[in-house]
Amino acid sequence: MALRSDREDTRAQEEALRAAREEAADVLADLAAEAKALSKAYAARSARVPDGSALAGLVDAARRAEEAVDLAAHDLATARGEDA
Repeated sequence: MALRSDREDTRAQEEALRAAREEAADVLADLAAEAKALSKAYAARSARVPDGSALAGLVDAARRAEEAVDLAAHDLATARGEDA
């Protein structure tokens, strides 16, 4: 199917948005797993206090992933002429 000459090809932006969403989903799954592991450790009242730095790092990664999704969605909307 040929694109009209006055419309931008949005395949690259669509792919970027798909990839950003996949990355965000992966980071959130990792975050959930780490939070669950910490929760179990605290509930077991283990003598060793778990290191929460991995959780903090994943929270930061989740924020960055969310920003990447927002930016990719904005780029796609702009390419489609939907951005006001």
